[in-house]
Amino acid sequence: MIWVLAVFFPLLLAGLCLISKVQDKYWVRLAVLGPLPALGLAVFGSDTAPLDMPSFLLGMHLGFGEYGRYFLLLMAMVWTGAGFFSACSMHNDPDRRSYTILFLLAMCGTLGLAVAKDVVTFYAFFSLMTFTAYSLVIHNDTPSAWKAGHVYMVTAVLGEGMLTAGLMISVHVADSVMFMDISRAAAELSPAHPMFFLLFAGFGIKAGILGLHYWLPLAHPAAPTPASAVLSGAMIKAGLLGWLYFFPVESASMPSWGAFFMCLGLLGAFFGVLAGLLEKDPKTVLAYSSISQMGLMAFLLGLALFDAALAKTALPGILMFVMHHGLAKAALFIGVGATKYARGQGAGTFLLLAALALPALALAGAPLTSGIQVKYLMKDLASMGPMYSVTGLLLPLSSLGTTLLMAHFLYRIFQAMKPANKAYPRDQALVWLVMVAASAGLPFISVHTFEMLPAAWQADTGFIWGGLWPVMLGVLIYPAIKFWVPLQAALHSWPDIVELTERIWRLSYAGWRSSPLCDPTCGQINFVYMLDRYIYGRKSMETPCSIEFRLRQWPVAGFLFVVLTLLLAGLGMMI
Repeated sequence: MIWVLAVFFPLLLAGLCLISKVQDKYWVRLAVLGPLPALGLAVFGSDTAPLDMPSFLLGMHLGFGEYGRYFLLLMAMVWTGAGFFSACSMHNDPDRRSYTILFLLAMCGTLGLAVAKDVVTFYAFFSLMTFTAYSLVIHNDTPSAWKAGHVYMVTAVLGEGMLTAGLMISVHVADSVMFMDISRAAAELSPAHPMFFLLFAGFGIKAGILGLHYWLPLAHPAAPTPASAVLSGAMIKAGLLGWLYFFPVESASMPSWGAFFMCLGLLGAFFGVLAGLLEKDPKTVLAYSSISQMGLMAFLLGLALFDAALAKTALPGILMFVMHHGLAKAALFIGVGATKYARGQGAGTFLLLAALALPALALAGAPLTSGIQVKYLMKDLASMGPMYSVTGLLLPLSSLGTTLLMAHFLYRIFQAMKPANKAYPRDQALVWLVMVAASAGLPFISVHTFEMLPAAWQADTGFIWGGLWPVMLGVLIYPAIKFWVPLQAALHSWPDIVELTERIWRLSYAGWRSSPLCDPTCGQINFVYMLDRYIYGRKSMETPCSIEFRLRQWPVAGFLFVVLTLLLAGLGMMI
């Protein structure tokens, strides 16, 4: 019963909100209750009694499995923080009723996929999360929100199509819908099997991996603040969870896929930094930071895939990274909304900025934070993996890049602050400070959960200096990067990838519509015109005549005769 309550309680609240005549503002406040059963299950629940419902769909199976508890805990915490912030900030929104309903539906999908143990249940919740999140992206009803929603929906549909094909292949290969059976069957497949390519792309779109990230920097700034927090803090982790389930992380080594994930992850880590430094909107900066951090998670996954012997250490590192990034990023996104009207608060303004710097320092890997724990575990794993002479240099540089990006974020936050036209919303600040405290307290809890993690407060000089120098260097050189005019001009001359893609698409589509091969009434291929043009064209008449003329030549005819004779002779000898 507890599994049903934890997963479907948000769905129940959404249904009550839909049919109830109670004032909308109260339902926005009651939405904070949605993730609480899941949070209690993640903290106190046991996996000794998972839920099996063979009569639901093709059989619903819910349980923690190997990763479910950690993902459910993170997602429930992020949704709880976002729910409380929604209650504080969205109660006067004119569309708060529809926002609350779809917020709860997306919550149900996110929580459900975290504890799904079979393909059908996982995909049902994954699709529910994906398509209800669209309404959160377009909620503000602005041109930028509709543009972001359009890009999001196009990429989501493409991803769902590839996922559907990949999941069907995985079920066929394993002859089972259970993740345990699919993982064993995947270990016996060739790395070139199409299932892996389909699932990589399908989950990669959701994870925002480099090359499939186009929706992410548009959707995050367009959505309301609490929706941005769950998009980055919880939803994009669903892509990583899918990779963990469908790639044989522990049961087989896949060096080709491991190297691919490692290279693409490191490229994404540096791309996110460079692209984010060009942005002015703080939420867009955080979106590119998510691309960078997801790249580092992909790097860890690549190490586990490259050598199955590393998976036992890499998997706890990935789970810790998921918790660390999800809590820090949710605190930063909610902080954008909580500090929006903080200008003019005297010393309170700088205290709020100092509190906002705590999760930013955690992402940069500063001492006494969860970031330094993840950084050192990643460094130790990289030293046992391939190309350490390269990765050992790039990983500290990625911390330096994250520091630059977080310094840029804090600078943009300060610039975006406005004076409050009424009393400062202390309830929003309180919710945000609780999320900051959750992020800051993670290293004190993680050492008891993940035994291989170093304590963030240890007094080893090398440990402290290794986390301190990238942060100090980043803080020192950011002003030079920010205010060096030639460098800024060179950076801003880079084309925006999404705008460039849209321009190419518009030109291609206009050329297609003006082509005689396109029927202008419906935009489809005019097969009749195309066939007539081929039949009565000059090439269709000249080509047969040219072939016949060449076949009449004695050298060609003699050569073909000899080949035919040899083939017949060989066939006769075989008989």
